Amino acid sequence: MALKFGVNTQTWVAGFAPKDYWLIEHAAKLGFDFIELSYGENETVFDPKVVKKMLDDNGLETALCGYLGGDRDITSTDSSVREMGVRYFRNAAETAVMLGATRFTGPLYAEIFFGRPMSAEERKAWWDRSVKGMRECAKICGDHGLTIGIEPINRFETGFINIAHDAVRYVEEVGSPHLGILLDTFHMNMEEKKLGAAIREAGKHLVHFHANGNDRGTPGADHVPWAEVADALKEVGYSGGVAIESIAPDDEGLVMGHKLWRPMGPSQDAVASEGLRFLKQLLG
Repeated sequence: MALKFGVNTQTWVAGFAPKDYWLIEHAAKLGFDFIELSYGENETVFDPKVVKKMLDDNGLETALCGYLGGDRDITSTDSSVREMGVRYFRNAAETAVMLGATRFTGPLYAEIFFGRPMSAEERKAWWDRSVKGMRECAKICGDHGLTIGIEPINRFETGFINIAHDAVRYVEEVGSPHLGILLDTFHMNMEEKKLGAAIREAGKHLVHFHANGNDRGTPGADHVPWAEVADALKEVGYSGGVAIESIAPDDEGLVMGHKLWRPMGPSQDAVASEGLRFLKQLLG
């Protein structure tokens, strides 16, 4: 099965709302097969029926990409916060059905931008709460035909899962057929010893992939060992989606969250289109 190539809306905007509907046609014109919609709210802020029609009109598939804020952290000791987390997954799953999406990905295991020194006992309790919560959330998503892809991200963005090895351990402990792994070359470049080895370890659990430059710029115009990445993806038989997820340099929230102080290319369109051309040559 041929790989499909996509782009995340965060390449141009934070979140995804009616004002951002233009990105659907834009992504199609740039040549992408799918668009990842940033799903960052506890309630859907766009009209799924309108978006679905636009997707169909432009021949695009879609996936949802999200995160857990402190108000919906499934690792929280506060049961009301954990309940909000479950509600977030349920809303995402119901929205995905209307959009025809089958993937919901991101650092969905714990509050983003949180980490602190913990004793072994504290860390185990943190881990156990997440595993327990994810079992419930994965069942909800699975009942809606949706697979969750958890994403290891770098140490500056989470203290929970930074490497593929721990993502595999987490997925296997949760034990749901509706839970897998998303790997991202930007984060892997910082945290993994060898990118190819990380991809091979994720192996059968790999359900989605982000192909980004080491600086979160254009893939191919950077020092990521792309031949190693391509060989490993081929070796594990990966046949899912490959998406570019850059960060809009003029959105204050994204810039502050990701500490990105300069543009990563001549334009965000250039990052997307030139990256797509490289990835199709590499993996197509």
